[in-house]
Amino acid sequence: MKEKLKLGIIGAGWPGQMHAQAIRAGGEANLYGCADLDERRRTAFEKEYAPEKSFADYHELLQDRRVDAVIICLPNFLHFPASLAALEAGKHVLCEKPPTMNAAEMKVLREEATKRNLVYFFSRQFRFTPAMRLAKALVEEGRLGKIYHAKATFVRSRGIPVGVGNWFTEKKRSGGGALIDIGVHALDSVWYLMGTPRPSSVSAQVFRNFDHLVKVSVFDVEDAAYAFIRFENGAVVQLEASWAGNLPDDVPPRKYFGRELINSTIFGTKGTVRLNPLTLFEDKNGELVTVPLAAKEDEPNGFELQLRNFVGSINGESEPVNNADQAVALMEMIDAIYASSSAGREVPIVAL
Repeated sequence: MKEKLKLGIIGAGWPGQMHAQAIRAGGEANLYGCADLDERRRTAFEKEYAPEKSFADYHELLQDRRVDAVIICLPNFLHFPASLAALEAGKHVLCEKPPTMNAAEMKVLREEATKRNLVYFFSRQFRFTPAMRLAKALVEEGRLGKIYHAKATFVRSRGIPVGVGNWFTEKKRSGGGALIDIGVHALDSVWYLMGTPRPSSVSAQVFRNFDHLVKVSVFDVEDAAYAFIRFENGAVVQLEASWAGNLPDDVPPRKYFGRELINSTIFGTKGTVRLNPLTLFEDKNGELVTVPLAAKEDEPNGFELQLRNFVGSINGESEPVNNADQAVALMEMIDAIYASSSAGREVPIVAL
Protein backbone atom coordinates (compact mmCIF):
# COMPACT_ATOMS: atom_id res chain seq x y z
CA MET A 1 0.00 0.00 0.00
CA LYS A 2 1.30 3.44 -0.95
CA GLU A 3 2.24 5.55 2.07
CA LYS A 4 -0.04 8.53 2.56
CA LEU A 5 1.36 11.98 1.91
CA LYS A 6 2.42 13.96 4.96
CA LEU A 7 0.97 17.47 4.93
CA GLY A 8 1.86 20.55 6.92
CA ILE A 9 -0.48 23.47 7.56
CA ILE A 10 1.10 26.91 7.88
CA GLY A 11 -1.30 29.21 9.74
CA ALA A 12 -3.70 27.82 12.36
CA GLY A 13 -6.55 30.31 11.93
CA TRP A 14 -9.96 29.61 10.40
CA PRO A 15 -8.70 28.62 6.91
CA GLY A 16 -6.09 26.30 8.40
CA GLN A 17 -8.74 24.67 10.54
CA MET A 18 -10.97 24.09 7.50
CA HIS A 19 -8.12 22.38 5.68
CA ALA A 20 -7.31 20.31 8.77
CA GLN A 21 -10.91 19.15 8.93
CA ALA A 22 -10.70 18.19 5.26
CA ILE A 23 -7.56 16.14 5.89
CA ARG A 24 -9.23 14.39 8.81
CA ALA A 25 -12.44 13.70 6.89
CA GLY A 26 -10.88 12.61 3.61
CA GLY A 27 -8.26 10.10 4.64
CA GLU A 28 -6.14 10.62 1.49
CA ALA A 29 -3.27 12.20 3.46
CA ASN A 30 -2.01 12.66 7.01
CA LEU A 31 -1.73 15.91 8.92
CA TYR A 32 1.92 15.72 9.88
CA GLY A 33 2.67 19.21 11.11
CA CYS A 34 1.46 22.73 11.74
CA ALA A 35 3.16 26.09 12.18
CA ASP A 36 1.88 29.32 13.71
CA LEU A 37 3.65 32.12 15.57
CA ASP A 38 0.68 32.60 17.92
CA GLU A 39 1.23 30.11 20.74
CA ARG A 40 -2.36 30.16 21.93
CA ARG A 41 -3.76 29.55 18.45
CA ARG A 42 -1.16 26.88 17.76
CA THR A 43 -1.89 25.07 21.04
CA ALA A 44 -5.63 25.08 20.34
CA PHE A 45 -4.96 23.69 16.86
CA GLU A 46 -2.75 20.93 18.28
CA LYS A 47 -5.42 19.94 20.78
CA GLU A 48 -8.16 19.74 18.16
CA TYR A 49 -6.32 18.22 15.17
CA ALA A 50 -3.35 16.40 16.76
CA PRO A 51 -0.56 16.93 14.20
CA GLU A 52 2.58 14.87 14.85
CA LYS A 53 4.77 17.97 14.89
CA SER A 54 4.21 21.61 15.76
CA PHE A 55 6.39 24.64 15.08
CA ALA A 56 6.30 28.37 15.76
CA ASP A 57 8.41 29.21 12.69
CA TYR A 58 7.15 27.72 9.42
CA HIS A 59 10.72 27.54 8.10
CA GLU A 60 11.37 24.77 10.64
CA LEU A 61 8.40 22.86 9.26
CA LEU A 62 9.79 23.25 5.75
CA GLN A 63 13.16 21.87 6.84
CA ASP A 64 11.53 18.60 7.94
CA ARG A 65 12.24 16.09 5.16
CA ARG A 66 9.17 14.04 6.04
CA VAL A 67 6.84 16.83 4.93
CA ASP A 68 5.65 16.22 1.36
CA ALA A 69 3.41 19.26 0.88
CA VAL A 70 2.16 22.32 2.72
CA ILE A 71 -1.09 24.25 2.86
CA ILE A 72 -0.45 27.96 3.34
CA CYS A 73 -3.09 29.89 5.30
CA LEU A 74 -1.34 33.15 6.14
CA PRO A 75 -2.17 36.84 5.56
CA ASN A 76 -1.84 37.89 1.92
CA PHE A 77 1.60 39.49 2.13
CA LEU A 78 3.08 36.21 3.36
CA HIS A 79 1.66 34.04 0.57
CA PHE A 80 4.52 34.68 -1.83
CA PRO A 81 7.51 34.30 0.53
CA ALA A 82 6.01 31.24 2.25
CA SER A 83 5.09 29.59 -1.07
CA LEU A 84 8.52 30.30 -2.55
CA ALA A 85 10.29 28.97 0.55
CA ALA A 86 8.15 25.83 0.40
CA LEU A 87 8.90 25.21 -3.28
CA GLU A 88 12.61 25.82 -2.71
CA ALA A 89 12.44 23.24 0.09
CA GLY A 90 10.97 20.73 -2.37
CA LYS A 91 7.40 20.81 -1.04
CA HIS A 92 4.23 20.82 -3.11
CA VAL A 93 2.08 23.88 -2.33
CA LEU A 94 -1.60 24.59 -1.83
CA CYS A 95 -1.96 28.30 -1.00
CA GLU A 96 -5.06 30.17 0.12
CA LYS A 97 -6.41 32.99 -2.01
CA PRO A 98 -5.18 35.32 -3.33
CA PRO A 99 -2.28 33.27 -4.68
CA THR A 100 0.07 36.24 -4.35
CA MET A 101 -0.10 40.05 -4.14
CA ASN A 102 0.36 40.42 -7.92
CA ALA A 103 0.98 38.52 -11.14
CA ALA A 104 4.75 39.11 -11.15
CA GLU A 105 5.08 37.24 -7.85
CA MET A 106 2.87 34.44 -9.11
CA LYS A 107 5.00 34.07 -12.23
CA VAL A 108 8.05 33.46 -10.03
CA LEU A 109 6.18 30.71 -8.18
CA ARG A 110 5.04 29.12 -11.44
CA GLU A 111 8.61 29.03 -12.74
CA GLU A 112 9.92 27.62 -9.47
CA ALA A 113 7.29 24.88 -9.36
CA THR A 114 7.93 23.98 -13.01
CA LYS A 115 11.69 23.88 -12.51
CA ARG A 116 11.36 21.54 -9.53
CA ASN A 117 8.50 19.44 -11.00
CA LEU A 118 6.26 20.34 -8.05
CA VAL A 119 2.51 20.93 -7.88
CA TYR A 120 1.44 24.51 -7.18
CA PHE A 121 -2.26 24.73 -6.39
CA PHE A 122 -4.17 27.86 -5.33
CA SER A 123 -7.07 27.30 -2.97
CA ARG A 124 -10.42 27.74 -4.70
CA GLN A 125 -12.79 25.49 -2.81
CA PHE A 126 -15.73 27.32 -4.45
CA ARG A 127 -14.86 25.38 -7.63
CA PHE A 128 -15.70 22.17 -5.77
CA THR A 129 -19.09 23.12 -4.31
CA PRO A 130 -22.13 21.10 -5.45
CA ALA A 131 -23.60 24.01 -7.43
CA MET A 132 -20.33 24.78 -9.20
CA ARG A 133 -19.73 21.15 -10.11
CA LEU A 134 -23.22 20.74 -11.53
CA ALA A 135 -22.96 24.01 -13.46
CA LYS A 136 -19.56 22.94 -14.83
CA ALA A 137 -21.04 19.62 -15.96
CA LEU A 138 -23.78 21.48 -17.86
CA VAL A 139 -21.17 23.64 -19.58
CA GLU A 140 -19.10 20.61 -20.56
CA GLU A 141 -22.21 18.83 -21.90
CA GLY A 142 -22.77 21.80 -24.21
CA ARG A 143 -26.10 22.74 -22.63
CA LEU A 144 -25.16 26.45 -22.65
CA GLY A 145 -23.77 26.48 -26.18
CA LYS A 146 -21.18 29.18 -26.82
CA ILE A 147 -20.59 31.22 -23.64
CA TYR A 148 -20.33 34.91 -24.43
CA HIS A 149 -21.04 36.74 -21.18
CA ALA A 150 -20.99 36.27 -17.40
CA LYS A 151 -21.90 38.38 -14.41
CA ALA A 152 -20.02 37.93 -11.14
CA THR A 153 -21.29 39.52 -7.94
CA PHE A 154 -20.05 39.52 -4.33
CA VAL A 155 -21.48 42.54 -2.53
CA ARG A 156 -21.99 43.21 1.18
CA SER A 157 -23.72 46.10 2.87
CA ARG A 158 -21.57 46.12 6.02
CA GLY A 159 -18.68 43.67 5.77
CA ILE A 160 -15.31 45.40 6.00
CA PRO A 161 -12.86 42.89 7.54
CA VAL A 162 -10.03 43.98 9.80
CA GLY A 163 -8.01 40.88 10.69
CA VAL A 164 -5.34 40.40 13.32
CA GLY A 165 -3.34 43.62 13.42
CA ASN A 166 -5.73 45.33 10.99
CA TRP A 167 -3.90 43.92 7.95
CA PHE A 168 -6.96 43.68 5.67
CA THR A 169 -7.20 47.47 5.27
CA GLU A 170 -3.48 48.12 4.71
CA LYS A 171 -2.40 47.71 1.09
CA LYS A 172 1.22 46.77 1.73
CA ARG A 173 0.01 43.74 3.68
CA SER A 174 -3.23 42.88 1.86
CA GLY A 175 -2.43 43.82 -1.74
CA GLY A 176 -5.86 45.42 -2.04
CA GLY A 177 -9.32 45.55 -0.53
CA ALA A 178 -12.69 44.13 -1.53
CA LEU A 179 -11.44 43.07 -4.98
CA ILE A 180 -8.58 40.88 -3.82
CA ASP A 181 -10.49 39.66 -0.75
CA ILE A 182 -13.97 38.69 -1.99
CA GLY A 183 -14.02 39.84 -5.62
CA VAL A 184 -11.49 37.12 -6.42
CA HIS A 185 -14.11 34.51 -5.41
CA ALA A 186 -16.75 35.90 -7.76
CA LEU A 187 -14.35 36.47 -10.65
CA ASP A 188 -12.78 33.04 -10.43
CA SER A 189 -16.18 31.33 -10.24
CA VAL A 190 -17.42 32.69 -13.56
CA TRP A 191 -14.02 32.49 -15.23
CA TYR A 192 -13.73 28.81 -14.30
CA LEU A 193 -17.20 28.01 -15.62
CA MET A 194 -16.34 29.83 -18.86
CA GLY A 195 -13.33 27.55 -19.32
CA THR A 196 -10.64 29.99 -18.09
CA PRO A 197 -10.32 31.90 -21.38
CA ARG A 198 -7.29 34.16 -21.83
CA PRO A 199 -8.06 37.75 -20.64
CA SER A 200 -7.16 40.53 -23.06
CA SER A 201 -8.24 43.86 -21.50
CA VAL A 202 -10.01 45.47 -18.55
CA SER A 203 -11.98 48.63 -17.92
CA ALA A 204 -12.58 49.21 -14.22
CA GLN A 205 -13.04 51.57 -11.32
CA VAL A 206 -12.41 51.02 -7.64
CA PHE A 207 -13.74 53.15 -4.78
CA ARG A 208 -13.02 53.91 -1.12
CA ASN A 209 -16.16 55.46 0.34
CA PHE A 210 -16.83 53.67 3.63
CA ASP A 211 -13.63 53.79 5.68
CA HIS A 212 -15.60 55.55 8.42
CA LEU A 213 -17.35 52.25 9.21
CA VAL A 214 -14.28 50.78 10.92
CA LYS A 215 -11.74 52.19 13.36
CA VAL A 216 -8.29 51.33 12.01
CA SER A 217 -5.05 53.30 11.77
CA VAL A 218 -4.61 52.64 8.04
CA PHE A 219 -7.33 52.26 5.39
CA ASP A 220 -5.69 52.70 1.99
CA VAL A 221 -7.49 49.99 0.00
CA GLU A 222 -10.73 49.97 -1.98
CA ASP A 223 -14.03 48.97 -0.41
CA ALA A 224 -15.62 48.39 -3.85
CA ALA A 225 -14.53 47.42 -7.35
CA TYR A 226 -16.44 47.26 -10.65
CA ALA A 227 -14.91 45.85 -13.82
CA PHE A 228 -15.61 44.91 -17.42
CA ILE A 229 -13.20 42.21 -18.63
CA ARG A 230 -12.67 41.15 -22.25
CA PHE A 231 -11.25 37.76 -23.28
CA GLU A 232 -9.42 36.66 -26.40
CA ASN A 233 -12.33 34.40 -27.41
CA GLY A 234 -14.69 37.41 -27.53
CA ALA A 235 -16.48 36.71 -24.25
CA VAL A 236 -16.86 39.36 -21.54
CA VAL A 237 -17.41 39.48 -17.77
CA GLN A 238 -19.04 42.09 -15.55
CA LEU A 239 -17.68 42.04 -12.01
CA GLU A 240 -19.13 43.69 -8.89
CA ALA A 241 -17.34 43.42 -5.55
CA SER A 242 -17.95 45.44 -2.41
CA TRP A 243 -17.33 45.22 1.32
CA ALA A 244 -19.82 47.98 2.03
CA GLY A 245 -22.69 49.58 0.18
CA ASN A 246 -26.16 50.84 0.91
CA LEU A 247 -27.96 47.87 -0.58
CA PRO A 248 -31.75 47.91 -1.08
CA ASP A 249 -34.10 45.73 0.95
CA ASP A 250 -34.58 43.14 -1.80
CA VAL A 251 -31.13 41.81 -0.84
CA PRO A 252 -31.50 39.48 2.16
CA PRO A 253 -29.43 39.95 5.33
CA ARG A 254 -26.80 37.41 6.35
CA LYS A 255 -25.47 36.46 9.76
CA TYR A 256 -22.29 38.54 9.84
CA PHE A 257 -22.06 41.11 7.05
CA GLY A 258 -25.44 42.78 6.81
CA ARG A 259 -27.15 42.36 3.46
CA GLU A 260 -25.11 40.21 1.13
CA LEU A 261 -25.49 39.30 -2.53
CA ILE A 262 -23.34 36.47 -3.91
CA ASN A 263 -24.12 35.11 -7.35
CA SER A 264 -22.69 34.03 -10.66
CA THR A 265 -24.60 33.91 -13.94
CA ILE A 266 -23.18 32.45 -17.16
CA PHE A 267 -24.87 33.33 -20.47
CA GLY A 268 -24.64 31.08 -23.52
CA THR A 269 -26.28 30.81 -26.94
CA LYS A 270 -28.31 27.75 -25.90
CA GLY A 271 -28.87 28.49 -22.24
CA THR A 272 -27.95 30.43 -19.12
CA VAL A 273 -27.03 29.02 -15.73
CA ARG A 274 -27.41 30.90 -12.46
CA LEU A 275 -25.77 29.57 -9.31
CA ASN A 276 -28.08 31.05 -6.65
CA PRO A 277 -30.69 29.66 -6.75
CA LEU A 278 -29.21 27.05 -9.05
CA THR A 279 -31.24 27.25 -12.26
CA LEU A 280 -30.85 26.57 -15.98
CA PHE A 281 -32.65 28.83 -18.44
CA GLU A 282 -32.66 26.83 -21.65
CA ASP A 283 -33.80 27.44 -25.20
CA LYS A 284 -36.17 24.69 -26.43
CA ASN A 285 -37.14 25.19 -30.06
CA GLY A 286 -37.26 28.95 -29.65
CA GLU A 287 -39.01 28.90 -26.27
CA LEU A 288 -37.19 29.79 -23.05
CA VAL A 289 -37.68 27.07 -20.46
CA THR A 290 -36.79 27.41 -16.76
CA VAL A 291 -35.18 24.26 -15.36
CA PRO A 292 -34.66 24.26 -11.56
CA LEU A 293 -31.59 22.26 -10.60
CA ALA A 294 -30.82 20.38 -7.39
CA ALA A 295 -27.18 19.81 -6.53
CA LYS A 296 -26.28 16.91 -4.26
CA GLU A 297 -25.68 18.37 -0.82
CA ASP A 298 -24.75 15.10 0.92
CA GLU A 299 -21.37 14.84 -0.79
CA PRO A 300 -18.00 15.88 0.72
CA ASN A 301 -17.62 19.64 1.04
CA GLY A 302 -15.49 21.87 -1.18
CA PHE A 303 -12.44 21.78 1.09
CA GLU A 304 -12.43 17.98 1.15
CA LEU A 305 -12.89 17.57 -2.61
CA GLN A 306 -10.22 20.19 -3.26
CA LEU A 307 -7.79 18.35 -0.99
CA ARG A 308 -8.57 15.10 -2.80
CA ASN A 309 -7.71 16.75 -6.12
CA PHE A 310 -4.51 18.28 -4.70
CA VAL A 311 -3.31 14.94 -3.35
CA GLY A 312 -4.32 13.17 -6.56
CA SER A 313 -2.33 15.71 -8.57
CA ILE A 314 0.77 15.10 -6.47
CA ASN A 315 0.38 11.34 -6.87
CA GLY A 316 -0.08 11.65 -10.64
CA GLU A 317 -3.64 10.33 -10.46
CA SER A 318 -5.47 13.45 -11.63
CA GLU A 319 -4.96 16.85 -13.23
CA PRO A 320 -5.11 19.82 -10.83
CA VAL A 321 -8.38 21.73 -11.09
CA ASN A 322 -6.49 24.82 -9.88
CA ASN A 323 -3.01 25.32 -11.33
CA ALA A 324 -0.19 27.84 -11.51
CA ASP A 325 -1.03 29.03 -15.05
CA GLN A 326 -4.54 29.90 -13.94
CA ALA A 327 -3.19 31.62 -10.82
CA VAL A 328 -0.98 33.85 -12.97
CA ALA A 329 -3.87 34.80 -15.28
CA LEU A 330 -6.18 35.47 -12.32
CA MET A 331 -3.66 37.84 -10.77
CA GLU A 332 -3.12 39.51 -14.17
CA MET A 333 -6.83 40.35 -14.18
CA ILE A 334 -6.65 41.69 -10.61
CA ASP A 335 -3.60 43.79 -11.50
CA ALA A 336 -5.33 45.15 -14.61
CA ILE A 337 -8.43 46.18 -12.65
CA TYR A 338 -6.30 48.30 -10.34
CA ALA A 339 -4.28 49.65 -13.28
CA SER A 340 -7.40 50.59 -15.23
CA SER A 341 -8.91 52.40 -12.28
CA SER A 342 -5.69 54.33 -11.71
CA ALA A 343 -5.33 55.24 -15.40
CA GLY A 344 -9.01 56.06 -15.93
CA ARG A 345 -9.20 53.99 -19.12
CA GLU A 346 -9.28 50.47 -20.49
CA VAL A 347 -5.92 48.70 -20.23
CA PRO A 348 -4.59 45.67 -22.14
CA ILE A 349 -3.42 42.53 -20.39
CA VAL A 350 -0.06 41.30 -21.66
CA ALA A 351 0.69 37.72 -20.66
CA LEU A 352 3.64 37.29 -18.32
